[in-house]
Amino acid sequence: MAPLSWRALLALALIGIALAVHWFDRDGLRQNSGEPVTFADILYFTMITVTTVGYGDIVPVTQQARMLDTFVATPIRLFVWLIFLGTAYNFLLKRVWEK
Repeated sequence: MAPLSWRALLALALIGIALAVHWFDRDGLRQNSGEPVTFADILYFTMITVTTVGYGDIVPVTQQARMLDTFVATPIRLFVWLIFLGTAYNFLLKRVWEK
């Protein structure tokens, strides 16, 4: 399989792990609107948490949810960013530099 495919699969697998962790601990999350947290909310929260530092509209409120976010979502965020940066370097910058 091509290196790009492996990187994409690894990034998706890491995001899937974060999604599963957030889903199984969804009782520890709260929306500012007060509405129940749905799967769509969990998907949104996971993507925002993995790609940025979040917007604050959905927040972890229990100790367990905060610890999972600290020790699971934050390392996943770092690895996903490293995958993206490594891919950009290998497939764009390195080729341009070599030419």
